[in-house]
Amino acid sequence: MKRKLGLLVLLVLAIFNVAGCSGAGGGETLTVATSGDAISLDPVATNDNQSSHIMNQIYEGLVKINENGEAEPSLAESIEQPDDSTYVFKLKQGIKFHNGEELKASDVVFSLKRAIEAPNVKHLFETIDINSLKAVDDYTVEFKQTEPFSGILAALCHPGGYIVNEKAVTDAGDDYTRQPVGTGAVKFVKWTKADSIELERYEDYHGEKTAYKTLLFRVIPEPSNRVIELESGGVDIAYDIAANDMEKIEGNEKLQLLKSFDYGTTYLGFNTQKEPFNDPKVREAISYAIDIDSIVSAVFRGLGKTASGVMSPTLQYSISDSMQPRARDVEKAKKLLEEAGFGDGFSTSISTNENKDRIDMATAMKEQLAEVGIDVSINVLEWSAFNELLKKGEQEMFEIAWTADSPDPDTFLYPCFHSSSAGEGGNYIYLDDPEIDKLLEEARFAKEDSEREDLYRQVQEKLMEITAWVPEHNKELTVGAQKEIQNLKLSPFGWYQLAPVTKSAE
Repeated sequence: MKRKLGLLVLLVLAIFNVAGCSGAGGGETLTVATSGDAISLDPVATNDNQSSHIMNQIYEGLVKINENGEAEPSLAESIEQPDDSTYVFKLKQGIKFHNGEELKASDVVFSLKRAIEAPNVKHLFETIDINSLKAVDDYTVEFKQTEPFSGILAALCHPGGYIVNEKAVTDAGDDYTRQPVGTGAVKFVKWTKADSIELERYEDYHGEKTAYKTLLFRVIPEPSNRVIELESGGVDIAYDIAANDMEKIEGNEKLQLLKSFDYGTTYLGFNTQKEPFNDPKVREAISYAIDIDSIVSAVFRGLGKTASGVMSPTLQYSISDSMQPRARDVEKAKKLLEEAGFGDGFSTSISTNENKDRIDMATAMKEQLAEVGIDVSINVLEWSAFNELLKKGEQEMFEIAWTADSPDPDTFLYPCFHSSSAGEGGNYIYLDDPEIDKLLEEARFAKEDSEREDLYRQVQEKLMEITAWVPEHNKELTVGAQKEIQNLKLSPFGWYQLAPVTKSAE
């Protein structure tokens, strides 16, 4: 198990991108421009990057990955494993939540029970036997797994495993999502929906305090406007820089651009429970009707690369590098539609959020699909509304990306394709395939690397065979920052820890 965890951690470290590593902090406020608003600030209520960007600052987990790429305790002081299935965590004493309450084992048990039962993140923690989870004393937590799963410590690093204060959650009730209480370096101040989220330094933090007093996240959906704010000094850091804006940053001596591949795949999804997308021939026809490589080249302009398989090449056991994107074949697409009973085509929609790249992808596909008789309308929604659409299963086709929650393929393939994850769990295509389910379950608990590798290869091949979705793009993370910003790291998870960030003295 130690060997497997070490490999996961090394993979994380290998694609970290670091900007600066020294310098004293300066400035009272660190301002960050994001492309979308958070959905919730409750760790178990959502599993999206916009929310994780914020929660990663407020909360901490039992486990973290340090700057040297080593797994180490975080809120835990030590971790013991008496046998393959049992974990014992000794908590650090004297750690305070933002409401002044001391962290106790009862808070950890409360937090993990919520995570095990939460639809959005249960795929990460459902191997924990909820009945075995207990507080041995005020500073000791123990649980057993239903079966040994080597990815459990990596899963505990995910926001879904962050520790909340039981009293704060209970007292706030349904309002907790807007009243978050963690143990992190900054605490929540206020949330102006679709505009900004303000956090501030937590003076009783148990670790090193932030160099800045205020951390302000500003929601700026339009990519060019984020760059304008960066150029004018209105923000210190801007996330999700578009391909056509990179030259503006690289050519500005006052700015810096950071890039790194993530663990995700952007894809065209189908609601496989709705006609005509319940027919694999229709899905395959669509994959042949569009020229993904040319569309990706036009939209992303060399940033990232065209996806050839369902899973990013940065993940363990991915076979994407051994595959090629499907070449466009209009006649084959028409033939498949004819065989499926849609020789005259049909009308449908592609839904997505206010993301320019995704809108541009959908627009280009709309034009190409028209050539085979498929009439497409484009439905653009605000991020939270788009998520609701997916979770309720109201979509037909849709544009989105999924980023794995760890380097382990289980956190990509299980939520996206296992039938138990349909809807809120991440299976937005509502795939219900017994063969896929069986392979994913066997791979999750396989003890040998070679066995897991073979099972995950079979899963990926089967998903491409049935055209579960159309892989489009493997994303390259892009962040712009003022030149004086130091200690900013890009993580392949797609959300970043800002507590160490400083500004050099001017």
